[in-house]
Amino acid sequence: MNFFCQYHHIYLTLLVSLTLVVLGCEQKAQQERHEQSSTAEHYELPDFESVDTDQVFVYNCSDTLQFTAHVTKDSTWLFLSDTTLKVMPVKAGSGARYEGNSYLYWSKDNEAILQKPQGSFTTCQFVPEERSWAAAKLRGVDFRALGQEPGWFLEIQKEDQLKYVGNYGADTLIVEPPVPETDHQGRRTVYRAKSAQQTLELVIAETPCTDNMSGFDFPQTVTITVDGETYRGCGRYLQ
Repeated sequence: MNFFCQYHHIYLTLLVSLTLVVLGCEQKAQQERHEQSSTAEHYELPDFESVDTDQVFVYNCSDTLQFTAHVTKDSTWLFLSDTTLKVMPVKAGSGARYEGNSYLYWSKDNEAILQKPQGSFTTCQFVPEERSWAAAKLRGVDFRALGQEPGWFLEIQKEDQLKYVGNYGADTLIVEPPVPETDHQGRRTVYRAKSAQQTLELVIAETPCTDNMSGFDFPQTVTITVDGETYRGCGRYLQ
């Protein structure tokens, strides 16, 4: 009988101890999650309207993982598929290393390492052809297109402006975005704009397009006519 009582007492003691350990771990985990959440909420997204292309880096980490880094003088913003967060610089033997909210971003030359909370290191490759598109998206551009020979690009911000830069940067046209015209099947969208010196017609067709220089594929084919000269290129919606 005494043996049974002693065994029962030991069993209850172990059960209570295990319960306290589990509760303690859960409280610690909740506290860590709360601290991370509080830290993430502390930062407010800045105004990205003046983002320069050379401040933006786009990385491919795998077939399904791509992220963008916007580097400033004192920090870096990471734009991931499931979150946006700010990381701060820390000392590193080489390259530029940033940490914050249990994330790690470490860049050197054309590579970067990304580590998420409780995740393993992921090696990523810099994609320079994508940086101008990512920078435009951060600035609030809704649609962007480009063409070659002579090089040109066009950006539309629905509530702000339509901007065309042509002839390798020598020609610029900035106007308020006109109301687009769309055909009955929704396969073509046409913008007609006019300034004091120039006229522009933009046609966005819902047909695939491949850029001759980069070899990149785009969902839309673009035709632009400026003062009677017609140029063709590729584009895509960003927002």
